[in-house]
Amino acid sequence: MLSYLKGTVVGKESTGGPHDRLVLEVGGIGFDLVVSRRTLLTVGQPGDEVMVHTALSIRENDWTIFGFAHSDERQMFNLIQTVTGVGPKLALALIGTFGPQELAEAIMASDHKLISQAPGVGAKLAQRLILELKSKVENWQEQRGMNSTEGPARSSSHDEVREILNGLGYTPTEVSMAIKSATEGGNEDVESLVRVSLKFLGAAR
Repeated sequence: MLSYLKGTVVGKESTGGPHDRLVLEVGGIGFDLVVSRRTLLTVGQPGDEVMVHTALSIRENDWTIFGFAHSDERQMFNLIQTVTGVGPKLALALIGTFGPQELAEAIMASDHKLISQAPGVGAKLAQRLILELKSKVENWQEQRGMNSTEGPARSSSHDEVREILNGLGYTPTEVSMAIKSATEGGNEDVESLVRVSLKFLGAAR
């Protein structure tokens, strides 16, 4: 029903939980969107004109608009909800924690340990996500022109950095975003990755 909204960012609220809040004014109407921490950090600042991709969820008397910074986040959000017992808020938590590409890679690599780090996702659910989504994610990757033969092996240095940052109190979403930023230059040294990640996290906060 709603594909996207284009308007002015009026307010951003970090709730401290797995879902945050974005208020977008479109044509004099204020839309209250439920977004991930990832989207809240990247979508823009109050006063900015932005386009937010959306998905409308209707549950009895509860109408919720979910917002995404990029269309592939919404695609993966919808794909995740095809898994038995997974609703929109859990799907948003997964997208917000890893982003669509990292989540797709984790599913293709059968990395249930990483997937289970998302809020509300335990080991059994992570395994079910892998089982039910692997072929669908492969098709999704092929449609986007990505290599879908297999997920890449996760670097042990990434695991070490993730553990250090988790120990410092950063959320799984913040950790995933920081590691992705820190490894863009191909660096795999743990000390350097931690230093660059902390710099990224300091700027984001």
